[in-house]
Amino acid sequence: MKIQKAYKTQIYPTIKQQKMLANHFGCVRWIYNHFLQHKSEQYKRTKRSDDYVQMCAELTKIKKQDDLKWLNDVNRVALNNSIVDLDRAFTNFFRKKSEYPKFKKKFHKQSFRLTNQRFSMKERGMETAMMGVIKCSLDGLPEEYKLLSMTISKEPTGRYFAAISFETDIPNPKIDKSKPIIGLDFGLKTFIATSEGKKIDHIQSYKQEEKRLKKIDRKLARQGRGSNRRRATKKRRALLFEKIRNRRSDFLHKLSRQMVGENQAIYLEDLSLKGMQQRWGKKINDLGWREFSRQLEYKGKWYGCKIQKIDRFFPSSKMCSTCDYINNNLTLSDREWICPSCQTHHDRDVNAAINVLTYGRAGRNVAEKPKRTGRAGPVRTLQRTVKPRIR
Repeated sequence: MKIQKAYKTQIYPTIKQQKMLANHFGCVRWIYNHFLQHKSEQYKRTKRSDDYVQMCAELTKIKKQDDLKWLNDVNRVALNNSIVDLDRAFTNFFRKKSEYPKFKKKFHKQSFRLTNQRFSMKERGMETAMMGVIKCSLDGLPEEYKLLSMTISKEPTGRYFAAISFETDIPNPKIDKSKPIIGLDFGLKTFIATSEGKKIDHIQSYKQEEKRLKKIDRKLARQGRGSNRRRATKKRRALLFEKIRNRRSDFLHKLSRQMVGENQAIYLEDLSLKGMQQRWGKKINDLGWREFSRQLEYKGKWYGCKIQKIDRFFPSSKMCSTCDYINNNLTLSDREWICPSCQTHHDRDVNAAINVLTYGRAGRNVAEKPKRTGRAGPVRTLQRTVKPRIR
């Protein structure tokens, strides 16, 4: 079975290569911001804006201007991919998947993308078309693979990374029928609860460092703009955020791999995280439920575990898993409750996980996203009613 994977590794460019990377970051950022402003102003005037082909034609004209010839000093594929990213950002905005595209800033994370014709793998690292061989470790790549693209990025901490996308073959996964089938329930007190009664606490990586972040932010507010101390404090702040992000990512990857390896099928809820963020804010972002669900889905395809989401409107917490009685008086603060019908004592999270499992195995109203056939969305068949002509 052919799959697409990505391998991220830290790279160690020389001083000369760092200057060339800085040129690429700056040019890509300028092109993205230029066409974002151009499309926004054009839409205000004419209620229409240029598409990808028109923007690429405009880019060719821009590069011929005398005051913008410095755009020819970088890889042209990186500039074209910047327009691709902008076009995708607008597509996601109109599909209501993301917010309106924002301008890129110089001191945030910088990146550009190259296609497989513009780089190759060597023994000592990777070789690009204009920068030569950049030292890095390639131990995570398989023996046989086909390169697709590579994204080079610079973090606010000053470290450089390369994310290499490739295609490789893996054995067709087989579902082990001897492994159990479980249901998962996401919770605020615990990260997840399983239908087997097991609870896994969340690490709350942001909450652990929140006091240190507030202290650094107060110190940053007192320092003058452009000073060396402010620059050093901003780097400390970026290092702390990187630590939070890495700790959360490590927890989610290890847990998702363990859950996929131990079970033959997993049923979980299709939560409306956007609505939950409006109520609980940064706590929902700190938990990482969306990323955990995404990792379960693609790892399930790789290692032979069925991952299925159930309907988000199913009352898994309020329903008794023994007699199907629905307790409408249950509040969020009630962590345990007794069923008025059958007198069964329930743990809120474990009871919800059992209901998720029962509902998923029955195959009722399983949540499936509609398949899109193009930019306009899914094709719908409209039925027209013909009214009789009155004479």
